[in-house]
Amino acid sequence: MPSQTPMPTRNPRPTKTPRSRQAPDASQTPLYIQPPISRQLRCYAIDPSLAQRFETAPISETVLRIPWESVEPGPVDEYLEVIDYDPSSQCFYEPVCLDDPYLLAQDGLPPSEGTPQFHQQMAYGVARLTIQNFERALGRRAVWSPGPSLDPDEPKNDANYVQRLRIYPHALQEANAYYSPAKKALLFGYFPASSDAPGDHVPGSIVFSCLSHDIVAHETTHALLDGVHRRLGHATNPDMLAFHEAFADIVALFQHFTFPDILYHQIATSRGDIRQHETMLGQLAGQFGRATGRRSALRDAIGTFNPETNRWEPHKADPAEYEQTFEPHDRGAILVAAVFDAFLAIYGARVADLVRLVTGGTGVLPAGDIHPDLVKRLADEASKAAGHVLTMCVRALDYCPPVDLTFGEYLRAIVTADVDLIPDDDHGYRVSFVDAFRARGLYPRDLRTLSVENLIWRRPQIDPYKPSAALVKIFGDLREFGNDQLYAKTRRDLFFQARSMRAELHKQLRNHFLRLPKKAASEDRLFLGLDPVPESSFEVHSLDFSSRVGPDGDLLLQAIVQITQTVRLSGDGDHPERVPFEGGCTLVVDLEQQKIRYCIRKPVTSKTRAARQSEFRNQFAVASTRSTYFGDPATYSEPFALLHRS
Repeated sequence: MPSQTPMPTRNPRPTKTPRSRQAPDASQTPLYIQPPISRQLRCYAIDPSLAQRFETAPISETVLRIPWESVEPGPVDEYLEVIDYDPSSQCFYEPVCLDDPYLLAQDGLPPSEGTPQFHQQMAYGVARLTIQNFERALGRRAVWSPGPSLDPDEPKNDANYVQRLRIYPHALQEANAYYSPAKKALLFGYFPASSDAPGDHVPGSIVFSCLSHDIVAHETTHALLDGVHRRLGHATNPDMLAFHEAFADIVALFQHFTFPDILYHQIATSRGDIRQHETMLGQLAGQFGRATGRRSALRDAIGTFNPETNRWEPHKADPAEYEQTFEPHDRGAILVAAVFDAFLAIYGARVADLVRLVTGGTGVLPAGDIHPDLVKRLADEASKAAGHVLTMCVRALDYCPPVDLTFGEYLRAIVTADVDLIPDDDHGYRVSFVDAFRARGLYPRDLRTLSVENLIWRRPQIDPYKPSAALVKIFGDLREFGNDQLYAKTRRDLFFQARSMRAELHKQLRNHFLRLPKKAASEDRLFLGLDPVPESSFEVHSLDFSSRVGPDGDLLLQAIVQITQTVRLSGDGDHPERVPFEGGCTLVVDLEQQKIRYCIRKPVTSKTRAARQSEFRNQFAVASTRSTYFGDPATYSEPFALLHRS
């Protein structure tokens, strides 16, 4: 079981870098010398297993490019703090100093399975790369979710600012790794390879999960997602925890396409046809999966190893699979496969002209290796398409409802977010997503057709609930706060400014509801998905400002507001206790036109949704599955520890 002992917060024996090898003091640097734009760090391209095979050894390493900033030994920077304490041996490992001139000159330590300092470097580098991709897509700086309340009288007080996510590379002596919301930390395990089917390893040799790009990126994404949508960890339907797992896999998967050498190699090996051939581009945690006794990667978005035929086979889309699969990882894999199917369609469309030119219009490549120039062009197109798909998936988070998310609603969020920033869909990206999701049965059940136009969230102009002009003005006036948020000097300023603005917005909305006539106030509250009683309490759960630039240079300035409410509903015969039921809305506000662009609503008054949640709780009330979804009082604060261990 994961250790419940509080993790140490610092090395009690900090090491000092010799004066001759310390980075120069910025205050003494000549004005004509500018700091670097990026820091380069060596790491394993996917995991150490590639270095153990002759055919993949040349591509087993890569160099990450992450934003430059001075770091303290650990490494410790603005976002992350690596603390290398091993509870099983009760020792600290000496922290790596990435600002050491010797390490700067050689892009960090060379990859090594037996060097703890390299473990620290790789976990830090991959986590920092993941943060960079998140911030680019969201158009704002990432902030971790608040820490536990410091006031025992106010358990919901979220004023505990967490500057750095902690990373423990050797926290667990087991085949597990997870994000801890309670500790605000990533805990990575290590374990002996299986003696039955160790894969690329000597039986019993130690496998470190912190040396897997996929596992580090996956866990970092859990933490980032918790910072953006804290309520996505509340299992109110079968899709919720599955979405957390799927989204973390999607980010890890598409970061493979940012590694040029391995992308080029895999495109050449598959002769450009990623769909019909087994490649590392669509696999996750290959070393981890094989070392634990599997014959393949931990998860595979394209296909899987068939033990009956002893061959790798591509997955076939089956709409019935979604209706019959409930384990979070397996259910999430369906969403990952749908997104990857959309990517493959986009990639195929982007390279169709190249294939026609090379094959003289037949579309059939000649036998043998394809030309290196064609490989390069195909790899370039795959990298661009993967980058666009990853950005679409991350950007869609701002267009999701604040509670009770389903896969079909995530599709609507992807389509709406893309339409907002890129009106013209010349490459058919949105149609590719719709087609891929439809093929696997992932679509909103309340829509009659799955056209792109029908999937866009309903705008206030055609909403059955009409917001009052005074309510629209309250949100339109958020433009005055936008500059403070978008140009905040530090992430700490960003956190507390947002918190102050949420309090002010809550005050304005509360006064607005009390000031209006009862009928008008009820209509405004129903528009926001709240209980129509003007005096009932609600929460401005989050308030973020984003600045995004489209391909044509158009600037999109928006405020993303989540308003939530929790009510208590009477239970049924099996669970007579009053159960919490959440509702509310996500508002996307156009700061340039000062109007509400979308109100993405999950009404707290919905009896249909309340009945579905009650059915969900009853359906999964058996002990093993119930603990996976709902946890128990002793483990509820660590949902991912239990989920990943399963």
